[in-house]
Amino acid sequence: MTFEFIMESEGEIEFLDKAFPEIEFNFYRAKIDENSFLSVFSCWVENEELLEKFWSRISNLIGTEYQIELHDEFSSWNIYLAFFIPTEISNALKYNIENETFFMRKVVFDSKEKDLDKANVSTYLNNHILGKDIRIEQNLIHEVADESSYSPVTQKLLADNLPLGKTQNDKEQRQRWLAKVISEVKNDEV
Repeated sequence: MTFEFIMESEGEIEFLDKAFPEIEFNFYRAKIDENSFLSVFSCWVENEELLEKFWSRISNLIGTEYQIELHDEFSSWNIYLAFFIPTEISNALKYNIENETFFMRKVVFDSKEKDLDKANVSTYLNNHILGKDIRIEQNLIHEVADESSYSPVTQKLLADNLPLGKTQNDKEQRQRWLAKVISEVKNDEV
């Protein structure tokens, strides 16, 4: 399944533009299926003082104006607020913003990480949130899959497909299996 963030219409951010005219907003969406999607509100903030002054109010406004209108549970739990700031900001402010997850998750991109370019916002979001920049070499996957690192007892446990229920019968089957394996281990049969 491949999906990525695409900039959407201006309609989703009108309430933010009115409330915070000094900040530039954009809205990105990655559709998962017909009803579910991830949302990102990007905010271009000029300096640390503006970021510190407005980040919490922006988050609260999105939560009360946008999030409550979403009817899909997945979509309402997958909202991001991405701040882009062309200067370095203090680690303390960045920590406070990114670790406050009320309403949505927050991400701060500052000049410490990279030279920020408005044309590459989708790429930043796709890499940071969706992990699009992660590459796994195919031959490594096969090496891991072929390499059996489980003990003989664990392999037997996986192969025997024991019942996982809470009924008395299921519990007794597991106890019999375990007693048999313990006996085999004591007799060095495994």
